[in-house]
Amino acid sequence: MDDSFHEMIVKARITSNDRLKMAGLVLLGLVLFFLVISFWFNLGSLTILVLAGLGYGLFYLLRGFAREYEYTITNGDLDIDLIIAQRKRRRVFSGLARTFDSMEPLEKQPAVSAQTEKAGTVIDCRSSHPHGVDYKIRTDYKGKPVIVLFSPDEKIVNQLKKYNPGRIRLG
Repeated sequence: MDDSFHEMIVKARITSNDRLKMAGLVLLGLVLFFLVISFWFNLGSLTILVLAGLGYGLFYLLRGFAREYEYTITNGDLDIDLIIAQRKRRRVFSGLARTFDSMEPLEKQPAVSAQTEKAGTVIDCRSSHPHGVDYKIRTDYKGKPVIVLFSPDEKIVNQLKKYNPGRIRLG
C-alpha cells in the first residue's frame, strides 16, 4: 500500500478583535501595576511578589495569542489542529478528502459571501503569511455543513486531489 503523510505548520492570522483583546489586557495590566504601586505601603514586602505575579500573569495571557495551525494529511485524511503558545493543542477540523463537496482556491475577494453564509459555519485556519494560494473546502463536519479556509502547500493540495480528483481544483 502506498501510504502518504505530510504535515505543515503555519502561523495563524491575528485579527483586529485579537489586537483589541491584547490592548485591553495591557491596559488592565498597567492599571493594576499602578494600583499596586500606589498601595505599596499596605502590602509591604509583598509588593514585589504581587508585581512579579502580575507580570507573569500578563505574559501568560498574552502568549495565548501566539497561535499556529498544523495541517496533517495522512492517506487522504486531513486534520487541522490549533496550537496555542506551543503548549496546548486542539483539533479544529478533521475530514476525508473523498467526502469533500468541493475544494477550490479562495478568490481574493472577502471570504464572506451568500454561499458562505448558507454554510452556517466558517472555520478560518489561514496563514498570516501570504506564501501561496488559500483554499476553501465545502464539506460536512460533525453533521453540519462548514466551509474551511486554509493555506496548504502544494504537496497537501496534490495529495488531497489524489483522493478526490473530481471535486478538488488546483490554484
